Amino acid sequence: MNQLVQNIKKNSLTIEDLPVPACKAGGVLVKTLYSAVSVGTEMMKLKNADMSYLQMAKKKPEQVKEVLSTLSQLGPVATYRKVMNKLDSLSPLGYSLVGEVVEVGKGVDDFKMGDIVACGGAGYANHSEVNFVPKNLCVKVPGGVDLKHASFTTIASIAMQGFRQTQSQIGENVAVIGLGLLGQILIQIIQANGCRAFGFDISKRKCDIAAENGAFFTEVADRTNFEEEINSITNGAGCDSVIITTGTSSNDPIILAGKIARDKGKIVDIGITKMDLPWDLYYHKELDFRFSRSYGPGRYDPVYEEKGVDYPIGYVRWTEQRNMMSVLQLLKDGKINFSKLITHEFDFKEADRAFLEIKEAKEEYLGVILKYDANIDITTRRIKIQSGKETSTGPVKLGLIGAGNYASTMLLPFLKGKAEMVGIATATGINAKDKAGKFGFNYATTDYKELLTDKDINTILVATRHNQHAKMVTDALKSNKNVYVEKPLAISIDELKSISDCFQTENNILMVGYNRRYSSSIKYLKDQLKKDFPYSIYYQVNAGFIPMDKWYQSPEQGGRIIGEVCHFIDTLQYLLDADPVEVYANSTAVQGMPEQDNTFISVKFNNGSVCVIAYLADGDKNYSKEKITVTGYRTSIEFDNFKSAVIFKNGKTSKKKFLMMDKGQQKEMEVLAVSVKSGIMPIALDSLLLNTLTAILAVESIRTKKSYKVDLKDIR
Repeated sequence: MNQLVQNIKKNSLTIEDLPVPACKAGGVLVKTLYSAVSVGTEMMKLKNADMSYLQMAKKKPEQVKEVLSTLSQLGPVATYRKVMNKLDSLSPLGYSLVGEVVEVGKGVDDFKMGDIVACGGAGYANHSEVNFVPKNLCVKVPGGVDLKHASFTTIASIAMQGFRQTQSQIGENVAVIGLGLLGQILIQIIQANGCRAFGFDISKRKCDIAAENGAFFTEVADRTNFEEEINSITNGAGCDSVIITTGTSSNDPIILAGKIARDKGKIVDIGITKMDLPWDLYYHKELDFRFSRSYGPGRYDPVYEEKGVDYPIGYVRWTEQRNMMSVLQLLKDGKINFSKLITHEFDFKEADRAFLEIKEAKEEYLGVILKYDANIDITTRRIKIQSGKETSTGPVKLGLIGAGNYASTMLLPFLKGKAEMVGIATATGINAKDKAGKFGFNYATTDYKELLTDKDINTILVATRHNQHAKMVTDALKSNKNVYVEKPLAISIDELKSISDCFQTENNILMVGYNRRYSSSIKYLKDQLKKDFPYSIYYQVNAGFIPMDKWYQSPEQGGRIIGEVCHFIDTLQYLLDADPVEVYANSTAVQGMPEQDNTFISVKFNNGSVCVIAYLADGDKNYSKEKITVTGYRTSIEFDNFKSAVIFKNGKTSKKKFLMMDKGQQKEMEVLAVSVKSGIMPIALDSLLLNTLTAILAVESIRTKKSYKVDLKDIR
């Protein structure tokens, strides 16, 4: 299949051949018939790519702060790779389409194959021949609705939500400042709700179109003082509400809105407008200024959009999906009509050329649609890659499952010369194709089982979300593959049992991504310790705040202790040459954070050592992420975030500074290659199982307030 994609670093716009996306649970696979171009939003993305890095930084200062924070924690090299990976990647365009359902995922009962649906969502309703769309971002198109018009459903829902924010009643006067596509749709929605529509724009042509679509009053906004005209036709009151749809650095729309609004009127912003509210104007009228969040309630909520959990209609009447339904109903009833708004139609095969023409503004574009070929191959989930990169060789014949930022920046770059990149599998074709070309894989697929049946692959690297790890590990082991899996190995005891049972019958290596044990600075710390001696270790982790709406915090992912604390347990196992035998955990309750995010975990090891891991996510991000304090054998050591170590011994103090922040990923990939070649696991299976079991029991300890013995008998 083909998809229109952008690369910011290369400032390119291309149509790429991609594997058809996987149809996951909770959504449907949709073959696109028409997609609508949001001229304002999508052209802004293209123009942003024209900027220099300095201009981009000035435009997004918050992202610059994030980069600087990453720099302090990861160092310059890793930060550079992370930033460049994001810029030099294929990204989708589009968010509003109409198409046919060709596959239905598990847990979806409202749709069936053959249904014609309108779909929304950036990253889902892309300019692509086939898309996977979660069920709450789809609505059935009623019979009789023109499919070209239906392709604008999501864009029209933005207008609908903006209008709902005005809380207008029949007979009120509602003004629209900015008569682009959103503004033109608003003019019709306002009238469909029994209100009079007023329109302002700097383009006379757009004012004329609004008038043709029934606007009560339109005027070219070449000034901001329209009070006299508005007062004369509103009985001296002014407009009850004003909706701003413009994208401008001028403050004129804000001033105009304040002047034409009535006393205590509402002003709603759904554009990207400079906002410098004139205090005297807005204060004396006591104006109510509001923002409208895209398509409506549910937007940006992953529980609603990705997991399909709807809001009860008795509490939230108009969600984004119900807004989409209402738009389609208005189209069916003839209350709104987009015929006069559709100014251009292009064949999807010409989409890259069409976008460049729109960007150059060769004509005045308003409603633009892309038409797709009805005969699309919806079965091809694997494509060959002509990357132009040298084929790497080595003992590892790699199949990669998942290609997020970590795998792309901290693992794959270090496999060059050590691995032959054979196949890559991700849920979305765009990511599979992007990373396959970047790292020299022979093919890309959206079905990871293709890798398991490939005889040219001897090693599977799993870098997906945590709840998928155990299943993919067991599948790979059963397919006679070596396995490297990013932590955690599993998120439940049952999953751990299945891996343990599976591994007993397979003759392959299993390696978990515990990179810290391969760090040069951690090795230095280990060299300072006496073997077979019980130490007391305090391991403080400034974990960093993660909002509750991020996937990492989802209960189905197991939580942050299982997902990350296993790292630190392994580091202790390495330093002590010992394994955990008992664990107890207690947490500090912090409002708005899961209880796991601020936890003290006490672990006793089989050499007599007792260690405390202070996993704290409520600290300042500029503070060191990891500090280790070791006490024992008449020695004290302070290890600070892979940057330095201070040793207090025999009344003397010595300090070791490390030239670079090395967290071990490069050495780890070297070890992977050696392990595959030798067939010898770098970490014993029992140690891996005990590590994960300790993390799982730590979570249980928080719940029960009890300590637990860590014993492999529990999983065998």
